[in-house]
Amino acid sequence: MAHFLSAGSAGLARVWLLLEHHRPQQAAQLARQCLAADPVHAPTHLALAEALRQLGQLDEARQSAQTAIGLAPEDAQCHHLLALILGQQGHLRKAELVILDAIRLNPVSAVFFGFLAQVRYLLHRPAEALASANNGLALDARNVECLLWRALAQEQRDHPEAADEDFHRLLRVAPTNHLVHARRGLLLLNRFEPAAAEPHLAEALRQAPDRASQLLPLLQRARREQHWPIWFLRSERQEAERRALGLEPGLSVLFYRICGTGAVVRAWWRTRHDPIFRLSPKQVWQRRLGFWVAGILLLPPLILLGDYLGLINASTPLSQPQSVGLAVGVTASIFIPLLIMRKLNE
Repeated sequence: MAHFLSAGSAGLARVWLLLEHHRPQQAAQLARQCLAADPVHAPTHLALAEALRQLGQLDEARQSAQTAIGLAPEDAQCHHLLALILGQQGHLRKAELVILDAIRLNPVSAVFFGFLAQVRYLLHRPAEALASANNGLALDARNVECLLWRALAQEQRDHPEAADEDFHRLLRVAPTNHLVHARRGLLLLNRFEPAAAEPHLAEALRQAPDRASQLLPLLQRARREQHWPIWFLRSERQEAERRALGLEPGLSVLFYRICGTGAVVRAWWRTRHDPIFRLSPKQVWQRRLGFWVAGILLLPPLILLGDYLGLINASTPLSQPQSVGLAVGVTASIFIPLLIMRKLNE
């Protein structure tokens, strides 16, 4: 029996080691093998839930976490993992209730308070998010999650100086955390301070190239908005502040946007050859597909317009060559998008 427990513990340790090395597929397989030998082992269900969460199989991960809680209802880590999964699924209120259970079971974990602060921030309850983050920082003054969500809650409460102070502290505590740089860059970008935002977004992209799909558009926006005039940036920031207060933009914003059209076009022209705006092969084929579909959709209205203007006579019966050409065109309109879609999938 002792040998069996030792073997099971060794297997569970290997599961977590695989997860630490970002190999969730192998971790899930090994966890299932361990559960075949001991199907009521709560820590293994917990490890399987984490592996499935990393794989994005959130429904199965949720079931495994609930099973772990059923087997070990007093284990705070099981509740924490279930809250993480619920948060990823968008069930923020349920996630809040579950993480409160975890805090009840283990009230001295700053990590739990950090996640609670995140959930309350996402629920647009910045005062409660701030209180949760402060509770966590009382336990661990260098906890990155608590500092991050406190900073963002301060910004949400319209206290930018306090938010900046927390971010300066964060960058000293976790200078290599890509999430900190990404959030700092986004915050500055939303304040319409693109020159200050760009270094943080570039650093976040350097540290986490797998997040390029989220970070690259923000970096491109920062690069382009640096070519906007100051008066236009100030107008856009005022419009964002009015929108946050539920107010109408006003005629002045409309006037500045009309005047700023030329500035936006000039910014596009000046950055059109910038390497960060280079399209990927997939984006190139997506653009080609868009042009093709647009051309097909515009063809019937153009034919009707030409007939109305007398440029063509659509009521005249088609000759044999014209019929063949029409058949070839219809066939091409069907098969060319299919070929482009195949290229996209490749």
